[in-house]
Amino acid sequence: GGGGGPSPALLTANIKNAKTLEELLGHCTAHRSKLNHIHLSAAWNSIGHKSGNLSPDWWRAHDDELRSLASHTAKVVSESSEVRAREIANIAHGVAKSGRGGDLTDLMDALARAVEKRASDCNAQELANVSWAFAKADHCADVALFDALSKATLAKASASQRL
Repeated sequence: GGGGGPSPALLTANIKNAKTLEELLGHCTAHRSKLNHIHLSAAWNSIGHKSGNLSPDWWRAHDDELRSLASHTAKVVSESSEVRAREIANIAHGVAKSGRGGDLTDLMDALARAVEKRASDCNAQELANVSWAFAKADHCADVALFDALSKATLAKASASQRL
């Protein structure tokens, strides 16, 4: 496609194939305006996987990039009708796995509102991942979120018992 920069498919590949978090954040920062729900899902999933042993100093040094990515993610999750339950679950899981969920409250709030709207679209694994993610991020006081998750979980359990 035109407009400069990598195609959407190449950007997804660059995000998924980044060897380090610095490289990943570099792609996300350079192409922020092009990042869609699929890119963001891949990015947060990779952040969650790659952030295991990072020091507080590393996080401080990359705080601006991370917050910029979180802000863009919150905007896309809040405004795009294309974001599916799977991407929301992947983003929430990656944020929580990174250990930064408690710091990125605006993003976690946006994800919570998105989950509320789409909880009934989640499969069992997505419901489990989202529940874990919000608990890990100390976002347990969100009554509306956990009400939506419990209703969706009960509906799934009830449906599976009828089979």
